[in-house]
Amino acid sequence: MVLLHLNSLLIILLCCCGICKVSCYFSYSPPKADKNDWWANSVIYEIFTMSFFDTDSDGHGDLKGVTQKLDYLAGLGVTAIWLTPFFQSPMESSGYDITDYKAILPRFGTMDDFKNLIHATHGKGIKVFIDFVPNHTSRKHDWFTKSVRKIDPYTNYYVWRNAKNHEDVINKGSDPIVPNNWLRIYPNGDDKSAWIWNKHRQQYYFVQFAPNLPDLNYREKAVHDQMGDVLNFWLNLGVDGIRVDALKHVYEKYTTDDEPLIDPNGSLVYGNLNHTLTVDQPEVYDLIKEWRKLLDGFAARNGSNKRAIMTESYSPNTVLSEYYKSGAEIPTYFQLMEQSKNKLATKFYKLLENWFATMPKGSFNSVLQNHDNPRLSSRFGSKYVDMLNAFQLFLPGPAIMYYGGEIGMGNQPDQTDGNMRSPMQWDDSANAGFSDTNPWSPVCDDYKTINVKTESDDQKSHLNFFKTVLSLRKSKTLVDGELGVYNFTNTMLVIRRYLNDDHNYVLVLNFKSSSQDINLSDQITVLKKQLLVVDGSQQSGYNAGDKIDGSKYLTLQPISAVVLTDIF
Repeated sequence: MVLLHLNSLLIILLCCCGICKVSCYFSYSPPKADKNDWWANSVIYEIFTMSFFDTDSDGHGDLKGVTQKLDYLAGLGVTAIWLTPFFQSPMESSGYDITDYKAILPRFGTMDDFKNLIHATHGKGIKVFIDFVPNHTSRKHDWFTKSVRKIDPYTNYYVWRNAKNHEDVINKGSDPIVPNNWLRIYPNGDDKSAWIWNKHRQQYYFVQFAPNLPDLNYREKAVHDQMGDVLNFWLNLGVDGIRVDALKHVYEKYTTDDEPLIDPNGSLVYGNLNHTLTVDQPEVYDLIKEWRKLLDGFAARNGSNKRAIMTESYSPNTVLSEYYKSGAEIPTYFQLMEQSKNKLATKFYKLLENWFATMPKGSFNSVLQNHDNPRLSSRFGSKYVDMLNAFQLFLPGPAIMYYGGEIGMGNQPDQTDGNMRSPMQWDDSANAGFSDTNPWSPVCDDYKTINVKTESDDQKSHLNFFKTVLSLRKSKTLVDGELGVYNFTNTMLVIRRYLNDDHNYVLVLNFKSSSQDINLSDQITVLKKQLLVVDGSQQSGYNAGDKIDGSKYLTLQPISAVVLTDIF
């Protein structure tokens, strides 16, 4: 046995050459959260606003719909909601193409609806995050229209560059040549350049994503001032936090150099470029500090709770660490979500061990599904839903959940864009109770059985298991307790939360497609002999209230989870 101390992390290694023949184990002591750090152990429920609940029969979810479902959210036990964009937009990119940051698109409601939502949400002790989209606007935004025409102060609001053959374009009418090889994330066949020609201005504008989403120019001070004004506007309306969209893309080098190919013999495609010039630029850290100062200044002036920054950036841990140090309390960690089913237990274990050993204390957070990635049920199968929900909820730090994940919603297979954004399944009535008219996107075919109403009445449903496990996060053990993670035979994980080796909650997860036996006392010697089942997943074979002899072998059914405690 080798005992190591790394950044106050106690790691006990019981494995040879990285291959866990019997068991690997590490433990972690979360920092004691300040009472004002409301996000520290939060459960943040992402609501794709257009798909949650429709109150005005137009087939689209709206702000009033969120307000009407607050009792449900409070009953789940979530402590914060995150609303995807509801701002003025042509809706060419699901609302992330904004034409007015301080106005609400009528299909979502009115400003009064938003104010009522904030008031009602706070009344239930739930905080509110909104999406903040700083990287780009819609090309239909008034700022862009004026920038095209070089109307000050908007002339340099966006990233403009001359064609490589600028003189020939102007003097001879030649076809323009793009400034360099930079590519956008979403190509259209062979049209894949990040540079979009504007005939009126006779220059290219830069896009990270699509031609309708011109990138703002953060080397222009006026852009900083505008976005600060946007933040203050929503802070004054009572939002508690911002989720910063596409943060890694906000800055690019001020250069026309090409980005290097990863494989020099490979094709010129986005995935074969080493994006050293267009993503994860160091100026982003100063931008976070700027927004942190703005949010803290607002809270200080108003004597209110601290506002939180949650970031979206599929970036290396080294970058996320700098986000956290710069003032982003929740540098969203996506690597758990990006794993395939193969050797999932081992991959989860290694990712967790690495984070807790190398990252700043208090920075951990988890997300397993969101509006840009397939749902758990569709990626892994419905049997994994309970197990992975419990896995996430047992970990310390903010847990970012996705609407419908608690009932095991899957993707809508007939939709190419909105397949993980289909309407919330409330009951087994027409349109899953989401709307009394045809919704903007078809509901999933399984809504007759996978819905809130049906699962509420089934004690062994995904929903009720989710609620039981989430309720434990309010216990002192999961709020202030330590974490122990055990990897048994690379197919079974055990997560233990405890206070001073007492008051144990233990989650046992069998990732194998066959049943497994485990003797917990082999590794967790401090457990009391008799253990109580808090709850078991649908196919675990265990029910709440069952008693287990912890010194004997515990049999867990394939792809299942059971929560145990020695607290009676």
